Amino acid sequence: MDMMRKVLDFVNKNNIFKHGDSVILGVSGGADSVCMLHLLNSLKEDLGIELTVVHVDHGIRGIEAERDAEFVEHISEELGVECKIFHIDIPAIAREKKMSEEETGRIERYAVFESVAEEIGANKIAVAHNLNDNSETVLFNLFRGSKLKGMTGIPVKRGKIIRPLLCLTRKEIEGYLEKHHLDYCIDSTNKETQYSRNKLRLDILPYIKENINSKAEEHIVNTAQSLREVYDYIECQTDEAYENYVKNNIILNESKDLPSVILKEVVRRWIFNNTGSLKDITATHIDMVISLLHNSVSKKIEIPCSFIIKKGYQGIELGEREEPKKKIGQVLLEDNKINQVEEFSVSFEKSSINKENVPDLMYTKWFDYDKINKLLLRNRQPGDYIIIDKKGGKKKLKDYFIDEKVPRAKRDEILLLADGSHIVWIVGYRISEYFKVSDETKNIIKIAYDKE
Repeated sequence: MDMMRKVLDFVNKNNIFKHGDSVILGVSGGADSVCMLHLLNSLKEDLGIELTVVHVDHGIRGIEAERDAEFVEHISEELGVECKIFHIDIPAIAREKKMSEEETGRIERYAVFESVAEEIGANKIAVAHNLNDNSETVLFNLFRGSKLKGMTGIPVKRGKIIRPLLCLTRKEIEGYLEKHHLDYCIDSTNKETQYSRNKLRLDILPYIKENINSKAEEHIVNTAQSLREVYDYIECQTDEAYENYVKNNIILNESKDLPSVILKEVVRRWIFNNTGSLKDITATHIDMVISLLHNSVSKKIEIPCSFIIKKGYQGIELGEREEPKKKIGQVLLEDNKINQVEEFSVSFEKSSINKENVPDLMYTKWFDYDKINKLLLRNRQPGDYIIIDKKGGKKKLKDYFIDEKVPRAKRDEILLLADGSHIVWIVGYRISEYFKVSDETKNIIKIAYDKE
């Protein structure tokens, strides 16, 4: 089948595009993304879509990365597609957040895509995962012990994110590029085997295809699709069970008669809704929670995030949480005197700092010193608010937490730097617009939080 027809059939079958869509294309310059750019640009009139290319330089590969950015800009210009190039210091952000460069790069890359989409009013973000990527994902998740969802592979659509090339193999993509005489960039790190993904791609899957089944990847993807249908059914049943058996944030005793797979999903969702994360939550923790249904009232367990769960008369409910371990109620600044507080470093900065380019770091912030009367480290209190724009628009702290989907159980633990009821900094989140450094700022104070 002709490649263009194959992709067109795939996007129509999965309702990926609608006429009038504005689409961000994440183009690295590699074979997959160049193929996606060329194909969708050729199909844009048939599909009725508008395209904008976005390329993100991660600041890792030096001259090679600069070459990629120039290449993407050049090919976009040749095709008549608007192109936006972004440069991000991923190594620095990774060190700041204590994350791997690979994971940091992925998070920051998608953040850029979302930002551009909001800026230009795009409603779709296309990335160039292919069929081989999908099979690698399934195997990777299998080997690391993922649950059913991890075995369903890469979704064709998730929110704004779309993947129009999931129907194509890497071999088909390379054939398309050769047929149309299209150049592309080669990322040297893709040939290194120290990353788990690359070992699957370069060592394990080629061995399987050569010694077990040449169409192994297609079969893996087909199985993943079948599992996605099973997962979608379980999700529907979980939705119904959650509505019927979770009342006033209590998992009712009657839920113990649910099928095991549904009850486990109900518990998993309940934990996520109360903590905002399933990080470090294992099957053992889920079983521990379910076991409470058969225990006497007041029995308690603790799972990661210092999350206390107990058995009440009606069922499983939240227990009393431990008091936050952070020292609060301490003054960092008062009467022009700085007090150093454990885990916070406070210092004056030279007023000659480039005020138009104040760094945006998660745990280090710069403030207009002269606007602060008294700076207190504390947790939230009734009446707290934050200024959210340059016009002085106020937002209640409670509303901010709701908008940012901060779990209720975490809101009392978040550290705040406050000047009265005016929140100067929601640590780990944002600062008040009122206290930001501006052209009128004369004295700057720097505050760094060591979250370790």
